Amino acid sequence: MGAMPPERRINLSVLKRQGSGSSVKSNRGCDKVQSHVEKIPSKQYVATEFSTNQISEDTAQQVTVERSNCSKSDVTKERASGDASQAMKCLEDDSYDVPCEQLAKSLLGKILVRRLDSGHVLKGRIVETECYLGEYDKASHSFKGRMTERNAPMFMKPGTAYVYLTYGMYHCFNISSRGPGAAVLIRALEPVEGMDLMADLRARGVKKKKPASGEGEEGGSRKAKSKNFKPHELCSGPAKLCIAMAIDKDSCNKKDLTTWPGLSVVHAEGAGEGEPPPPVVVTKRVGIESAGREWADKPLRFYLLGNASVSKRDREKERDLMGRP
Repeated sequence: MGAMPPERRINLSVLKRQGSGSSVKSNRGCDKVQSHVEKIPSKQYVATEFSTNQISEDTAQQVTVERSNCSKSDVTKERASGDASQAMKCLEDDSYDVPCEQLAKSLLGKILVRRLDSGHVLKGRIVETECYLGEYDKASHSFKGRMTERNAPMFMKPGTAYVYLTYGMYHCFNISSRGPGAAVLIRALEPVEGMDLMADLRARGVKKKKPASGEGEEGGSRKAKSKNFKPHELCSGPAKLCIAMAIDKDSCNKKDLTTWPGLSVVHAEGAGEGEPPPPVVVTKRVGIESAGREWADKPLRFYLLGNASVSKRDREKERDLMGRP
């Protein structure tokens, strides 16, 4: 996760292991998504980037995390997958309330589902995860038990979304687990549904970084750029998947994945029945050299062997796993 700038400290007892950080005023999102939705202009799908604002005194004093009005009794345990003929079971509290490494491994092969306000559904199979163990992990944002407004979701109940901004422009998506300040970073997805929209969002993300002179946001080059993405490239990295899945701090941070219909993890029922699961490669994390060699080399990253969407392969570990020289 890398080093963090100094931030205002907040009272641990205020936020520790509470629920979602936002109330849902409508139960519209709790209903099953219809299989047919009217196409609306693509300009509504822009993956907006948000900057981290200074924490005010009022925020520091009044940060209380409210449970979503959309309670578990309102959210069906069998949520729609976007296809009215099929439903997949969401992970519940006990699935997340496990040690960080166990959660990181168990999430592999599960489906991350993003439901947009437009009614569109994006889905991707989790193929790469990375765990951050909390207060004693030098690479974690919560090292030494430090809680700030930024990393507060890491101290909330297991199954809370932690979305943060890095390099001032990219988002990363994590899920809290058991243990103070422990969370799993979702590093890569294999796209399952909504790939055209994912490509459109990715193209817009590229264009925001490198605007083409003389072309508006709805210019023809945007569509051409969308076609350049191969399916396995759409979500092959922490920032890429956030852009492709429209996951950002403003809309998804502090959400309870067991109750909020906008973002959830579901079992991939019916997929690959009768087939053994792919072997899991266990290797070191990516980009945390500043934490020191001891923590940089710890085997806390997990990915499915042979999956093209993995962000970074460890070929030596793969050979060892396959028993090849």
